[in-house]
Amino acid sequence: MFDYHDFLKKLQIHILLLGSAFFGGALGFHYFYPDEHWVKLLFMTAITLSTVGYGDVLNVENNPAAAMYTMILMLVGMGIVLYSVSTVTAFFVEGKVGKLLSIQSMRRRARKMNDHYIICGAGKTGVHVIREMIENEKDYIVIENDEEKIAELKKDFTDILVIQGDATSDETLELVNLSGAKGMVATLENDKDNLFLCITARMLNPNLEIVSKAIEFGIVNKLKRAGADYVVCPNFIGGMRIASEILRPNVVNFLDKMLRGKDNSMRVGEVSVGQDSVFINKPLKDVKVYDMCSVNIIAFRKAEQDNFIYNPPPEVVVEMGDTLLFIGSAEQQQRMDKMFS
Repeated sequence: MFDYHDFLKKLQIHILLLGSAFFGGALGFHYFYPDEHWVKLLFMTAITLSTVGYGDVLNVENNPAAAMYTMILMLVGMGIVLYSVSTVTAFFVEGKVGKLLSIQSMRRRARKMNDHYIICGAGKTGVHVIREMIENEKDYIVIENDEEKIAELKKDFTDILVIQGDATSDETLELVNLSGAKGMVATLENDKDNLFLCITARMLNPNLEIVSKAIEFGIVNKLKRAGADYVVCPNFIGGMRIASEILRPNVVNFLDKMLRGKDNSMRVGEVSVGQDSVFINKPLKDVKVYDMCSVNIIAFRKAEQDNFIYNPPPEVVVEMGDTLLFIGSAEQQQRMDKMFS
């Protein structure tokens, strides 16, 4: 696995060694020839370390001490130069410098993002989350620690923004601008990591919306107490899905096409009423959602309540923080967002 910090540290050390040999050699010549210009001293150092040997520009052959210093500089300094140059060259040949530049470019892009989604873990579950983000044209960043999975992601998704690192680390979360993110999805390989990730993310951003995966159903309540707003248990949902397939096949087929159908652009969407919405304190019948966005409100939830009102009556009053659910396309979702937010 490519260790970004270790490689950067090694590269800095070799650059420092080269600089030390070059300027240290010039400083030594300055001791013997204090009246000479620095350019001439640096030039003498350069031709000595590179073994080019254009000529004795300082006339050291007539100064035994300077000649001895030059021989020592040639042996020691040339060894340092050869070692550092060969190592740095190997970095280029092995493609590590290219990886470094790519990582730095992604980190700059990540720091500039705002109001985005962070997907922690690109395993079997995380990949589907990424596809849905792309389908809905949302800004997102992926955090993945496995280099092989990152390579697969770059093959499957063009221009994907993925950061290699430990998602439970404060440094990694700050790198993807967690404080400016809209939501985070925790789909790491085990429940313990997801639990720790929820705690860390909630501490760094108390207003962040967090959705976590739970492998074991018994850890759902712990994840919620750790800071997750919603917890999804694939095993539990899988069991419910199997039962529903045989009990309510048409309903499942409808929801399946609505949520995952590739050829269907319609989705179950939601919108929250913002504080500047012109529809605050107005009943639904005066909002005229269908006339403006061609959608019908299928469910409604008050800001201070957990339960939804299905097929809400036209007399329901819209207030700040209320949530409206509807069925519509991505374009209709944007129109609803603009209308209420």
